[in-house]
Amino acid sequence: MEYRYLLVQREASICRLILNRPERLNALNVRIGVELLDALEECDRDADVRVVVLTGAGRAFCAGDDLRGMSEPGEPDRRFADPIKQYVQGEGRWPLIIARMRALSKPVIAMINGHAHGAGFNLALGCDLRVMADNATMSIPFSKRGIGTGTNLLQQFVGIGKAMEWALLAPALPAQEAERWGLVNRVVPLERLEQETMSIARELAEGPTLVLAYTKSAVVNGWEAPPEVAYRYQGQAVTHSQQTEDLAEGIRAFREKRPPRFSGR
Repeated sequence: MEYRYLLVQREASICRLILNRPERLNALNVRIGVELLDALEECDRDADVRVVVLTGAGRAFCAGDDLRGMSEPGEPDRRFADPIKQYVQGEGRWPLIIARMRALSKPVIAMINGHAHGAGFNLALGCDLRVMADNATMSIPFSKRGIGTGTNLLQQFVGIGKAMEWALLAPALPAQEAERWGLVNRVVPLERLEQETMSIARELAEGPTLVLAYTKSAVVNGWEAPPEVAYRYQGQAVTHSQQTEDLAEGIRAFREKRPPRFSGR
């Protein structure tokens, strides 16, 4: 697929996906949603990609859905033939993207370079790790736009009480408050954002790829599952990792008191 609103950059085994509608603060329309889904599928299929970094061009991460409408000028507002693309154009646009990111077998890091509002807020929460610039803000402003929404993903981070408050009152959360509530993993000055994010990405890319995939799957699938099911996911992660070359290398490195050299096998 030829991408119009998404830039794809590779640095060794790290793939950076850049939402590229800076004039619209990277607001989501049909096209960018389809492109992002396609790029995520490509990243999952490509064995050379070990980590994905999601960010935005210009001064915003993602301002949410494009309220001007989801079709581009000159493009008819019709359903895509592909069921996935049809879903992106319908009510499930960003929820489907989030589901795809969480199912991805590689870690996804949000590099939050600017405002993350509405669907952009949820996109950031759907990533596995989040690094945020200290001048950026987050919000779920749906109630101020007359749009109903749910807070299932947000509740996983802050509980129903705070999620309800933010959904109804729609405050803009500064980076420091987002970090205090555990919405982001690190807050750094904007000029250090790329350096800090890519440092984390490189550390993950050099790690035991299969083990990281099993661990991510166990955490994501076990979150909402009953305890007995969650422990089953955890056990599967341990069992699968025992069959990898990286486990043997990790044990050897520990015994030899040296850093491990993981192969991703």
